Amino acid sequence: MNKNKRNMLIAISVSIVILIIGGVRINQIERNYQANKPILEACIDNGGTVVIGQKHFWSLTSATCDVYE
Repeated sequence: MNKNKRNMLIAISVSIVILIIGGVRINQIERNYQANKPILEACIDNGGTVVIGQKHFWSLTSATCDVYE
């Protein structure tokens, strides 16, 4: 296999891996949003304050409700 074909194969393989990782991450974000949505709506309906938190850069967000009386 010549050098150009090998480089092209590597570039295509890396591109496919990046697309797969991106698709998985988008799916995780969507699932996390759907899981947090009822919490957020119930909190607002009860007059609470929604707090969105994130532990580190790549982590998914978490939603909590602070209710002040």
